[in-house]
Amino acid sequence: MRDPRHWDEQYLLNLPVGEFDWLEVKGRRGLDLTLDGVRQKDVRANLSKAISVFANSGGGIIVFGLSNPVTQWQVDDGGIELVIKKPSTREWLEDIIPTLVEVPLTSFNVYAIQWSSESSQIGPGRAIFVIRVPDSEQAPHQAIDKRYYARVGGKSRPIGHRLVADIFGRRRYPQIDVEFTIESSTYIEQDIVDIPLLTQPPKERRKIELIIFARNVGRIYAQYVNCFIYLPTSLVPETELRLQDARIEEIDGKSYFVWYRDNTRRDVVKYESFGPTQYGPSWFDPILPTLAHIWKWELPEDFDELDLRSDAKIFWEVYADNAPKTTGSVMIRDIEFVSRE
Repeated sequence: MRDPRHWDEQYLLNLPVGEFDWLEVKGRRGLDLTLDGVRQKDVRANLSKAISVFANSGGGIIVFGLSNPVTQWQVDDGGIELVIKKPSTREWLEDIIPTLVEVPLTSFNVYAIQWSSESSQIGPGRAIFVIRVPDSEQAPHQAIDKRYYARVGGKSRPIGHRLVADIFGRRRYPQIDVEFTIESSTYIEQDIVDIPLLTQPPKERRKIELIIFARNVGRIYAQYVNCFIYLPTSLVPETELRLQDARIEEIDGKSYFVWYRDNTRRDVVKYESFGPTQYGPSWFDPILPTLAHIWKWELPEDFDELDLRSDAKIFWEVYADNAPKTTGSVMIRDIEFVSRE
């Protein structure tokens, strides 16, 4: 999407039609106080709600001056007056927007898109007003009706205590989300015994791995991350299930193997062609915002596309620094399958 500062009338009229998490469109009566029956109290209340929504929900754009479309947006009655309040509508908006939510909004932009050609639907002395509200580092923001709002399914909704607390947590804790892919690849297995007549020809083998990404989707870096992955026992080799310390738990009447991982690394201090590789002590590798720590789990060799179509789930729970525990699940059939053969 183009940055709103580069929008023009044609771009506005070709915005996608529908309800989106990032866009809210209102007609002329949503802002223009020069019209009969449009009250400043109502304008401020509705604008306050819209600002709370986007500041709490990852950011978004509010457009004033377009009418409800059938197939394409149209300018509503020539647009909105450039001077609703002196010195101008744009400056008036810039003055009142910070005061419409608590905590006051410190980052936003207001753009006035005016008449540009003889074919323009925007009338003289009028404009379409575009307000860009970024995701706020001071969230959550309370509207003037003493409620908190967020964007849910393309609609603005008041939110309850739990979601408000979660938004507060964005500012204090790392947020770790767990993502999965399944990768299939082939490799050549070399026989390390290099003795004439005993050496076997190279074999091509198939390897299937579950790739697990612990991604930091918050604003605070994560220093210590502990993750428990609950795998259906059908995805676990028999050799792992027979281990003395194997942890098996039952969820919804099905057996799951519990696999633990953290964000530690160990540096190689000595490598030999023949003999064990020597490692140094483990150390925690912080996960910076937007980045991920990766783990890999090798699936059984008999894993096939039938497993990808099953109703089985993988569950996970994550502990990151002093953040509350987060949990989630994904159906195996919904995991992206990547073939690198």
